Amino acid sequence: MSIIQGTAYWASVTQPNTTYEPTWTIDVGNLSAKAKKILKADGLGDQIKNKGDEKGDFISIKQKVNKRDGSTFEPPKVVDGMKRPFTSLIGNGSEVAVKYSAREWEYNGKSGVKADLKAVQVINHIPYGDTEDFDIVGDDDLDDIPFDEVPMTAAG
Repeated sequence: MSIIQGTAYWASVTQPNTTYEPTWTIDVGNLSAKAKKILKADGLGDQIKNKGDEKGDFISIKQKVNKRDGSTFEPPKVVDGMKRPFTSLIGNGSEVAVKYSAREWEYNGKSGVKADLKAVQVINHIPYGDTEDFDIVGDDDLDDIPFDEVPMTAAG
């Protein structure tokens, strides 16, 4: 098993992503040279991508919820920096360490290496949600907002 550090994007590790087949998943971005070296040594270098956005060089690491026989895989262990259980949703930009196991696969004459998600340690948590768009407003700042100039709606 290997551990890489980076920035979390689109993390579904406390609850699986159910858009298609239920899967725990996380994109680990802004990969350092050390993280890329580890990924390449594990045979995952061809899965490092860069779309020219804030993620920089990144890799998607996943683990399906269901096995082919109908049983389930263990969910990834998620802990904070003190190794305590972590259950909050992880927002984009959080700093994380991700533990995975690399395994070879073969199917219908094709083969490759896949990273199976095993654990996530949240080093610097950014909460998930739209509150990231707002600045903190102090009581003194409220006096500067011209509420009397804002038209009221029928409901308000």
